[in-house]
Amino acid sequence: MGFMVMAAVYYLESLTGVKYLLLAAGPILSLLAASVYAKKGRPSVFNATERFRWTYVIIFAFIYVVSALNFQAKYLFAFSGQTTQIYHDFLFHTGNIAALSRSFPAPDLRIDGLTFYYHYFYELIFALCKHLFKVDALLVYLNGNAIVCAFPLTMALITIGERIRGIKEYTAFKYFFFCSGLLVSCIALLPLNVAGGRFPLSWLDNHLFSNANAIGLAVSLTVLVLDIVAELWYDAIDARNIIAIYILSCAATGFKGTTGIMLVAIAWVVFVVEMCIMKKFHLQQLLYNLALTLGFVITYLLVTVGLHPSGANNRAMKATAAGTLEAGRVGQIITKLGFDYMAFPWVVIGIIFTVIFILGPCILPFTAFTIGKFKTLVKEGTIGDIFDWFSIGMILMGVIGFCAVSVPGLSQGYFVLTTAGLIFYCSMKYMTISGKDIIYRLMHVMFAIGALILLADIANFCYGDYKQLQVFNSPSEDRADFVSADTVNAYYWLKDNTPEDTKIAVDRLSEELDYRSIYFYASAISERQCYLEGYDYSDVTEKRVEEMLDTNEKFYSGDPAEAEAAMDEKQINYLVVSKLIHPDYKATSSELQLVFVNDDITIYKYK
Repeated sequence: MGFMVMAAVYYLESLTGVKYLLLAAGPILSLLAASVYAKKGRPSVFNATERFRWTYVIIFAFIYVVSALNFQAKYLFAFSGQTTQIYHDFLFHTGNIAALSRSFPAPDLRIDGLTFYYHYFYELIFALCKHLFKVDALLVYLNGNAIVCAFPLTMALITIGERIRGIKEYTAFKYFFFCSGLLVSCIALLPLNVAGGRFPLSWLDNHLFSNANAIGLAVSLTVLVLDIVAELWYDAIDARNIIAIYILSCAATGFKGTTGIMLVAIAWVVFVVEMCIMKKFHLQQLLYNLALTLGFVITYLLVTVGLHPSGANNRAMKATAAGTLEAGRVGQIITKLGFDYMAFPWVVIGIIFTVIFILGPCILPFTAFTIGKFKTLVKEGTIGDIFDWFSIGMILMGVIGFCAVSVPGLSQGYFVLTTAGLIFYCSMKYMTISGKDIIYRLMHVMFAIGALILLADIANFCYGDYKQLQVFNSPSEDRADFVSADTVNAYYWLKDNTPEDTKIAVDRLSEELDYRSIYFYASAISERQCYLEGYDYSDVTEKRVEEMLDTNEKFYSGDPAEAEAAMDEKQINYLVVSKLIHPDYKATSSELQLVFVNDDITIYKYK
């Protein structure tokens, strides 16, 4: 809620041009909050049946340390050796932070003239810090990610633990497991779900600890919003509740678009189904759903996709199981057996096993819990805890989304990863009421295996840090996925010696790891607008990319008239020449002034 208020102030500052609104808002709102808190008699942050437990501190510290090992420590010495190699997603987020720190709406630093739309609230947290304190985008991201990952995720895990506990008291160990067991739940194991996937063994934990694509925040907000909506579902109408739900819907959508749309969808489903079964209409529930929907629509259109999305490149989404089966282990196995995974009956078999593999052993208690809830509903006409139905419905939606939608990079996996906390909740709810049946005993074994997997992944994070350090200390040679220290120094020279509104032309566009153009070093490190850099993550059409590629080549033309005409038309200020791409380049235009040169990069100022 606090972040959303600060984001709104930042938008207001950008749109009005009034400086220092954001700088003033923090202290003023903090003093106001402290005053209100004191006037209310300093109420406890815990509910009547809750109390402070050291469990919370232990979980927070654990997530923070492991997150730092998985992310921060890996790139701690990224610029201290001969070579730099940073995962392209992290560089993409860094460029977004730099762009968002300047103004709203933000430009896409990789594509000149393109307004940046994305579920970027995760990056906006760091962008606000950069805007206030003028720090380096990459450094604030690397150093701040662990805290942004650990705090909300800890709060979400505590919420799950409290939901499982209910009003009962359990031993300290059981309660600790209720709060932290998601980390050893064996949901979404990488080798079972991604073709060629080995380490990290847990696809879920890797996303939670790195928070690279805001999955940790998506999981947290999913639990938070459903918990609040369920608590208020039968309360009397209160405008403050409706406003709060609207703001949380905006937040959930801005952090992860899939989270927002699933929250809206399940809220309407529960509302309609409950109304049909119970034959009762609750106005406050309708208003909650309208608030959720309005928050989603406004944020989706103004932040996530814009009014006229192209649906191109990494944003392309198709209604088919082909992408999941093609990139997944199940499809790989069916193909090796000599069958077409999209042909009947293999497509049905493939989808069934895909669901089993992504949910892992939790599919057993979750299925038993769901069947039990439906039996109670049919036999007794009793709905019970509405949070259970929100959880079941959202999990089923996530599974359907994973199996029926294809997005480049297997991003449809986020439909399930987002609901991981709810999957664990349903599983544990079944185990607390089922008695010591076979599922109960089997899950204890699987949780023990999950603990070993977690330890193995932590060891892998540490080994990955060591291997990355070796990369930094080795020569980059001519590898397209490595960047030399000289190249990094050139980009930092641009950052330190050119105005913020400088536009540069670069010739490196791809790491050549696959078919995608995902080289983002120039925009991320220099924090300057590139005419064209890695474009596969941007919402830009193939036609426009082809036109920009043709123009970009003209910047490096041996014909000075052609190069000058292109740079004049696109208002290029600096030309960055990489020896890796243009080893024999010679500036033929008298308008190009040499301003920087080293072994790998030459930079010319145009006019």
